Amino acid sequence: MFTKTIMTIGGQTKNLKRFFVSFFLFFLIITPALAQTPDDVFLSSQWYLTQIQAFSAWDTETGSSNKVVVAVLDTGVDIDHPDLIGSLWKNPGEVAGDGIDNDHNGFIDDVNGWDFVQQDASPVPEISGGAFDVDAVSHGTFVAGIIGAVSDNGQGVAGINWEAQIMSLRILDRLGSGDSGNAAKAVEYAVANGADIINFSLTGTSMDPVFWRTVKTAHESGVIMVAATGNESDNLNTRPIYPACFKSEDGSEDYVIGVAALDEEDKRASFSNYGSNCTDISAPGVEIFSTLFYDNESSDLDNYYGGGWDGTSLSAPMISGAAALLRAAYPGITPDEVKIVLQLSVDPLAERGTEVVGQLGSGRLNLARALELGASFASAVVDVGVEKNSSGFLAVAPAGDSSLVRVVDSAGNKQTEFYAYDAEFKGGVRLAVGDVDGDGVDEIITGAGPGGGPQVRIFEMDGTFVKQFFAFSSTTTHGIFVGVGDLDGDGADEILTSPDSGGNGEVRWFNFLGEQNGFVKPFGNSTTSLRVAAGNVDGDGDDELIVGGGSGNKPTVLIFDGTGTFVNSFEAYATTYDKGIYVEAGDLDGDGQDEIVTGTDYGGGPHVRAFKSDGTVVSSFFAYDEFFRGGVRVAVADLDNNGTSEIYTAAGPGGGPHLRVFNTVGTAIGGFFPFENSLNNGIFVAGW
Repeated sequence: MFTKTIMTIGGQTKNLKRFFVSFFLFFLIITPALAQTPDDVFLSSQWYLTQIQAFSAWDTETGSSNKVVVAVLDTGVDIDHPDLIGSLWKNPGEVAGDGIDNDHNGFIDDVNGWDFVQQDASPVPEISGGAFDVDAVSHGTFVAGIIGAVSDNGQGVAGINWEAQIMSLRILDRLGSGDSGNAAKAVEYAVANGADIINFSLTGTSMDPVFWRTVKTAHESGVIMVAATGNESDNLNTRPIYPACFKSEDGSEDYVIGVAALDEEDKRASFSNYGSNCTDISAPGVEIFSTLFYDNESSDLDNYYGGGWDGTSLSAPMISGAAALLRAAYPGITPDEVKIVLQLSVDPLAERGTEVVGQLGSGRLNLARALELGASFASAVVDVGVEKNSSGFLAVAPAGDSSLVRVVDSAGNKQTEFYAYDAEFKGGVRLAVGDVDGDGVDEIITGAGPGGGPQVRIFEMDGTFVKQFFAFSSTTTHGIFVGVGDLDGDGADEILTSPDSGGNGEVRWFNFLGEQNGFVKPFGNSTTSLRVAAGNVDGDGDDELIVGGGSGNKPTVLIFDGTGTFVNSFEAYATTYDKGIYVEAGDLDGDGQDEIVTGTDYGGGPHVRAFKSDGTVVSSFFAYDEFFRGGVRVAVADLDNNGTSEIYTAAGPGGGPHLRVFNTVGTAIGGFFPFENSLNNGIFVAGW
């Protein structure tokens, strides 16, 4: 992998980087436990198909439900390849070879795509007229095979989408270099000619505004775009690359799904770039086997297939293939929904305790789970009130009536839902969200409300049950509250638990295995309800334990360090107020220290306040009508990824399932109803 400096266009020098390393003929012979098993002869060399659960996914969808067009912007595709010739996009309005622009799109004879390097209708690799790089000229063909090689045809390899229509748009030359001007033109062509998905297995270091605008337009047109994050082992939070890092001007909306590379053990491939700002998901990217450009007149190009290739260039088309399967199964699914489904359905990475935890996106692609989760989008109907788009999510649950947990995005769009306990349980569910196993992927933690045992349950973001344990004696039925926070600085959040009214007055914290790591009695032997949260309120890197009391207690916020040692306390409201408080924490001003946010319990007005750890008031406002006496539950999360958290409020009993969003100073910036308006017992909310 190396960088080429290319021509100057419009007074600017633009650099695009190649993303692949020289390949070696190295065949991984892995025999998978197959479900839907195609008969392609090199299937055993495609180890990554087992890793991403492709065989199980193909039981649900192979791509036959709807033909999906995937534009491959690369070095060209071998349109005569026996494993690709049946997967090529064919322009329905064009007559091949007649020299006429039959469909009046400005391109003559563009039957399978366009060559923006040579400016002709032959979007294939170019090897005549000078030296060429063997790997470069096969790169586009290799990528196309991963996405959509004809499958179950008794030869070659299996594409992820068996019936994808590959639109070849050549923008890189025979040495693997190109410019962002041609990339922009190719994106415009793809959008105008019906591409569903655009794959960018390339990167550039320059932020070209023309290229950015075309990508923005493509996103707004409903085109799903996927890009490699690059192979320099760089942190993209400090050294962004494009198009993987293209976002809206305010940074709140991703235009492109950025993909990092993993090895066979689900660890970051040594070359792969990373960084939470640009990396959305990961996929295998080492020892990949696929289709090659074939030319019988060149001894360097006399194989139709080859392997041993490494690079994020090869991870990106796996996500493009997955997106193509999702759109085949669910034609109306939007780019944002595709991204959400892919992120919610991942498997965790083997990166616990490393510097890249949380920097490789949500996890590793699980194709089967993505197709299963995608079904929830086919008929989802929600009330939308927040105008911001983001990559964050909220977990919401009724305070009574049901044990249903629903995951929504910041606009209120339902992503998935599941029952945390028996569907008939009426005590409600208390929620927290955090990375409790240290794998870089958050989990949803639930606690049962009154009438339920002190049962803590852990779920993946898509609702898959992980494990459970009892925080207190299994014979108690007072219900519990839950929270999360990394109290010991080991990279994994502890699970915080506290009893509802009638408990023993202990706050306990546990690791992922359910092993108790500590406890504290903040109010002595009081049997009143306790509420828990955690946050890095002093900026030292470790979270502190935050406790508030329920009805019957003064409105005192208590802070303890990770060993249970008392640090500080202050009164959140007037000392005469004794209805109870809820507590949460998050960085509202981007200074690296979390603020403490409180809300009143039932019987109090919906008064929300935010504090520094010494009790200094940062913000104070009423989330609902000040005469409403149902109280207000709070969550804090940076769902728009702008570096500062927002305050999310949920009305208590009698207020309906009304969730509102406020900025740091208490200005309402949105709101929605995540459940039916008839639900009136209040809701709980947690964000990440």
